[in-house]
Amino acid sequence: TIAVPVIESYPETAFVFIGSLMTLVFGVLNLIVAVIVDTFAENRSKDVGSRAQEMEVQELEEKSILKKIFHKIDEDGSGALSFDELESGAK
Repeated sequence: TIAVPVIESYPETAFVFIGSLMTLVFGVLNLIVAVIVDTFAENRSKDVGSRAQEMEVQELEEKSILKKIFHKIDEDGSGALSFDELESGAK
């Protein structure tokens, strides 16, 4: 490359070439890390959305089960549970 003969002739130019090389290396490394971080952030956002949807489905299932239980406990069919109905249903 052109850097070696120039550095041999003018040793003070080594600082310029080394600085340029380090800037280039860290720039490329920064781009690689940015791509990796962006990929993981995107996967995490998809995972959070998926988890929220699963929790909503689970909540609906649990509400349905509770509704059936409360409907069985409601002895007079009023649609509201009295304390006595709740107490007898717990036994």
